[in-house]
Amino acid sequence: MSRRRKETPRRGGRLWLVPLAALVAGGFCVWRAHPEYLERGHWLGRRGQAGRRTSSTGGAATGSRATRERTITARIYFLRVTDGKQRLAAVDRPVAAAAPVRAAVAELLTGELPQGCDRPLPPYVELLGAKVMEGVASVDFSKHLTTSFRGGSDSEGVAVYAIVNTLTSLPGVDQVQILVEGQRVDSIGGHLDVSGPLARDDELVVVYP
Repeated sequence: MSRRRKETPRRGGRLWLVPLAALVAGGFCVWRAHPEYLERGHWLGRRGQAGRRTSSTGGAATGSRATRERTITARIYFLRVTDGKQRLAAVDRPVAAAAPVRAAVAELLTGELPQGCDRPLPPYVELLGAKVMEGVASVDFSKHLTTSFRGGSDSEGVAVYAIVNTLTSLPGVDQVQILVEGQRVDSIGGHLDVSGPLARDDELVVVYP
């Protein structure tokens, strides 16, 4: 009788460990299967905070994307033959605000041609670099700007001022320095001095359309 009374408390003391072990094991299994619950604070009552973080991150991403895609308007000058003479016709195009000089030159080289217009620059020309300092845009072209040039003074004026007038239509650009393979050149065709920075000149511009 006395032995039975002593054993009963010990058996009861061990029984409460069983549900505790089951609870711990169950929680471990859930954590292994869904660790994101702890990471997101679901078990700590922070679902609202997690939602706010997600929303904030999403807003930042949207804002960043909007910044990257922001554009400004550039006036692009293409070759147009009027009354048998080579002239410049201007059209407005949106260009990337993050790199407007490069984007504007890209329109000259590969952008959609307006009806009745042609490329003002020689074939195969590539832009190697561009920068703007103190109002002067320096644009570095491949050697084809000079080696592929064919034409007289009108052709050279159209090529040069297509570049100059296009880039001076951008905010912060007052003059343009034309480079070839990183070097200044006297001219691209032997008729027009381009050794120094050039300001815009509308003498060759005609109304388009």
